[in-house]
Amino acid sequence: MRAWALLLVVLAAGCGSFEDPTIVLDLRVLAITADPPEQVVPFDPANPPDDPADVPLVDSELCALVADPAASRRLRWEMTVCAPVDDLRCPDDAEHPEFVIDGGTIEDPEEADDPQAACGTLPADPALLLVIEDAISIDSLAGFGGIDVAVELRVWPEDGGGGGDDEEIFAAKRVRYAPLLPPERVANTNPTVEQISILVADGERDPIPLPLGRCADQPSPIRIAAGARLELEPLEPEGVRETYVVPPFDGGSRPFTESLTYQWLASDGGWTRSSTGGPRDISGELPPLSTKWEAPEEVTEETDVSLWMIQRDERLGAAWFESCVRVVP
Repeated sequence: MRAWALLLVVLAAGCGSFEDPTIVLDLRVLAITADPPEQVVPFDPANPPDDPADVPLVDSELCALVADPAASRRLRWEMTVCAPVDDLRCPDDAEHPEFVIDGGTIEDPEEADDPQAACGTLPADPALLLVIEDAISIDSLAGFGGIDVAVELRVWPEDGGGGGDDEEIFAAKRVRYAPLLPPERVANTNPTVEQISILVADGERDPIPLPLGRCADQPSPIRIAAGARLELEPLEPEGVRETYVVPPFDGGSRPFTESLTYQWLASDGGWTRSSTGGPRDISGELPPLSTKWEAPEEVTEETDVSLWMIQRDERLGAAWFESCVRVVP
């Protein structure tokens, strides 16, 4: 009995030591965008053409938002495209085609003179068509409603080995290719916001726009007292929630309206809700978009804190927004 009690105490202590996933402390990929996130083309997945030139695809530009607040260093990165698997990691075997699309180096994300993003081009060439064909072959619906390819991103410190290095991290982004079915189908575009409104939670001030940009780009960020709260809410432009159609198995089309979600991250402090937005509830009401961020309490000098909001729709569209708050003791 005493052994079980001791075990429960140990487990409870261990649970209390977990890091908050909404607080970015070390090297992490926060978001990846693709432009365009989806392409809709006159293409029959069951009978792909022999000549890739007969499929009117265009290049896609992929950009990754990377954070590395705990270190001052350059980072190397590499993007590889393949058919998606469960963990979105390219298998690196002879059975499935894959190829490196881009790679390079970025300066320290927090300290560089200019904003840093790892950006690569997914080319619309014959090698991509081979990956799409492979993705169709392993898709349970044979690409009926569209097919995704996975772009794997690998990031590691420039002074590291990049081959199993302890600090090597991975992320992935899906890019969708869909047949023009039904005929009125239109490709998705990335969402956006007009602004992010902020309100100091004491209610003494009217909401104001949150200035966007890294801490390194804002010489005078918004100031907030240690332990105080900010309420943040995205203001969506008209039409950002796109109406789209999908092909049901019995023919025709079914219309839907996008739902948007918002992920909230920071380099310090804490969130009341780390994710907002989403589909309507059973009564047809939209869930709240706003959240509150609480500034850290234990600061001995003025401290700049990075805030990030990642906006996503359910059709692989995404956008990111970065800002900064100065916490004053």
